[in-house]
Amino acid sequence: MKTAGNGHANLPRAEAAAEPLDVLVIGTGFSGVCAGIKLLEQGINNFRIFEKSHGIGGTWYDNIYPGAACDVPSHFYCFSFEPNPNWTRVYSPQPEIQKYIEHCVDKYGLRPYIVHGARVVELRFDEDSAVWDVVVEDGRRVRARHVINGSGGLHRPSIPEFAGRDTFRGAAMHTARWDHSVELHGKRIAVVGSAASAIQVIPEIAKTAKQVIVCQRTPNYIAPRNDRAYTDTEKRRFARWPWLQRLYRWSIYKRMDMFLFPITKKDSRMGHRLGKRVKEHIRASVKDPDLSSHLMPDYAMGCKRILLSDDLFETFNRDNVHVETSGIERIEPDGVRTADGTLHEVDIIVYATGFDVPGHQLSIRMRGLNGASLEDEWADGAEAYMGSCIAGFPNYWMVTGPNTGVGTTSVVFMVEQMIDYILRMMRATPAGGYVTVKRAAQDRYNAELRTLLAESVWASGCKSWYITDGGKITTLYPKNAHSFKKQLAHAKLDDYEFVAPAIADKVA
Repeated sequence: MKTAGNGHANLPRAEAAAEPLDVLVIGTGFSGVCAGIKLLEQGINNFRIFEKSHGIGGTWYDNIYPGAACDVPSHFYCFSFEPNPNWTRVYSPQPEIQKYIEHCVDKYGLRPYIVHGARVVELRFDEDSAVWDVVVEDGRRVRARHVINGSGGLHRPSIPEFAGRDTFRGAAMHTARWDHSVELHGKRIAVVGSAASAIQVIPEIAKTAKQVIVCQRTPNYIAPRNDRAYTDTEKRRFARWPWLQRLYRWSIYKRMDMFLFPITKKDSRMGHRLGKRVKEHIRASVKDPDLSSHLMPDYAMGCKRILLSDDLFETFNRDNVHVETSGIERIEPDGVRTADGTLHEVDIIVYATGFDVPGHQLSIRMRGLNGASLEDEWADGAEAYMGSCIAGFPNYWMVTGPNTGVGTTSVVFMVEQMIDYILRMMRATPAGGYVTVKRAAQDRYNAELRTLLAESVWASGCKSWYITDGGKITTLYPKNAHSFKKQLAHAKLDDYEFVAPAIADKVA
């Protein structure tokens, strides 16, 4: 791979870009920023990071709703090579995480390589030149030898098609598209949804709203977060003795791998015990016994995402908060009509309804070898090899691809392992040529995943966004963080086909 470039910051036009980029990176969240840092460490500067928005942080730039925070401890939700002794809380709020990512961009000199307002909409592989033709939403075009897709899945809003949704006369917003110009004080607000973003935003808006109606479809396992602020003494110690911070990070890593991961197994004894404790916590925290009964999950703990909150149930005890469990029949101009016939008149509707992960995965039109379409390739659900590459799509790499999602460790840890793996494979690629994973290797890898996933709690019967309509689990990784690191520690070169430029046109 070439390691020289002109270093200019602007997105080149096709006519000005006869020489392709060595690498095009998509996104400035943790994945894209990590990729950029590692590329520079290896002396590769002929690359650009294309970012659809005008800010840095990915998910943590988009999701700015009140109460937004991480559900992984701060000291494990950061790069291992860039520890932060000054995290203010055990679980960091959104502004602090976004600021940390910006800090990394500045410290490692990435800003000259970032092109904002550049949403990639199409990738087409040119077999003759072994180069990707890249089309941006506004029509600009570039060429790149390798593409690293670091765009995460939790940013494209998903809103159910409720009847009459467009007739509502008040303000409406998704949590991932928060409008801070909308005044919440003294207003009647309906929150549609009761999962991850809902349980963070509800306690915040309930403090000043006249009334909050929580429209719950499915109850969740919501455990205490046990969040707290770090003392100044603790932060000074972390700064003075980096080994202490590393030890603390390691303890979080091991605790999640050893005590949380077992919950992901079907009929887990640990899952049964913890599920019982969470239900006891709900009963003890919610004053209204009838409401408490409606908050009890009827599926195995871990089948859906396990949630954390210290203040949700206290909020449910407030006089200005009502939890509606009868389901939404339709949206009307004045509010939300539920299945029991009641019209809940509101001024604002907040959709805390999650993200369109499958839609995001196919948001870039892609053509690989022989014009193969990614949409056709993934017609029965997304698949990849090691979560990082796809047979028939050479020199294309995903950082958080299919079956790399986690619920019991830090995605930032996973990102680092994948970036290291991807860069090793890129170094092994013949100069001017390409590499593609063999179909047989990809099929074998996914067959092993399916066997493991069938024995997981995610396959125990509940409905979740983890599973496609066809019953395929395409998002989650069935092993723990240690196993993932070990799996990616050494590239299995025999599982790949390397094509040098001289013979590229002979490969079907």
